[in-house]
Amino acid sequence: MTLSPEIWGGLSVALALFSLGPYLWATLKGTNKPHIFTWVIWTLLTAIAFLIQYLEGAGSGAWSGGVSTILCLSILLASIRHGEKHITRSDWIVFLASLAAIPMWLVTQNPVTAAVWVTLIDSAGYIPTLRKVWNKPYEEMATTHGIAACKHVFVLLAVQNYVPATIIYS
Repeated sequence: MTLSPEIWGGLSVALALFSLGPYLWATLKGTNKPHIFTWVIWTLLTAIAFLIQYLEGAGSGAWSGGVSTILCLSILLASIRHGEKHITRSDWIVFLASLAAIPMWLVTQNPVTAAVWVTLIDSAGYIPTLRKVWNKPYEEMATTHGIAACKHVFVLLAVQNYVPATIIYS
């Protein structure tokens, strides 16, 4: 029995909720202290990746990207009050590079180039969090990131138009 892309898409949404929901809740309680720049970057880039996937026909493969964008924004807003706000030069470099993804996508009109750029900068978005975790290891939930990685397997199974722009980010 083969599962439909819609079922895989639903499972990817469930994993997005399962990974980021508890993270948001812990942040609101003040037991988790996300680095604000990481979540600015991830909110922006997750939104861009979602738009690329949606516009390029990923179908149900884009669903978790939309849900993750909303959850990332919620975590970003919660981190304004409860998060880590120590900003370093490397944080600014990664942040400015993430902003460069927007004009790159608009100027090149090439979703594949934008998807590659978004994926690279999204990975670099871990830099502020990794630096913070090194100094304050008990202020971050590692399970969130592991579950989110598993989510992308389901996203790939849910994609309905397999082209580079719809699969690179996952």
